[in-house]
Amino acid sequence: VPVNVVMTAGLIRNFYHFKELTQSEVVFAAGFICYLLVHFILYRPVFMHVMAHELTHAFWATLFGGKVKALNVSKQGGSVTMEKSNFLVVLAPYFFPFYTAIALLVCLITDPKYKDFIIFITGLTYSFHLLLTLYSLKQKQTDLKEAGVIFSYMFIYLANLLVFAGILAVVSTQFNILNFFNESYMFAESFF
Repeated sequence: VPVNVVMTAGLIRNFYHFKELTQSEVVFAAGFICYLLVHFILYRPVFMHVMAHELTHAFWATLFGGKVKALNVSKQGGSVTMEKSNFLVVLAPYFFPFYTAIALLVCLITDPKYKDFIIFITGLTYSFHLLLTLYSLKQKQTDLKEAGVIFSYMFIYLANLLVFAGILAVVSTQFNILNFFNESYMFAESFF
């Protein structure tokens, strides 16, 4: 909890250094808001979320040297059978925005003339990740029990905060990741 408080304060304090919104920040925010409207007014793409959730388990299991034996996805839910797992593999879908990661990879390699479009998609997919993660956390998730419920919520919050800082560092020229950590440290020093 103290780490989450300190990092949240560091993130908020980092925004004090923003002068005025840049075009890429506005485009990111527009994508973020666009999905919010879709989510609350039109449609919740639950199947796409379940697909991303299970693919994220599989991706992280592979990162840690495990083999994926089966992957099942439906609108009602999904499952993945893996050779080995750990708490990061179990909790990854709650902090790793699968579609946003793809958008950011495309953003890094795409022609600059398409950058605004990719940044818009990044905002859209990140909003998708956050809202549907909150939605899925309201359901009974066995993943959280496996890693410990209190630890899971604290870790998911912190990891999402760090992921958001990383996304901002890519999207915004005004957000500096080192400044974020420095602000967090200075807050911790003054608070404790």
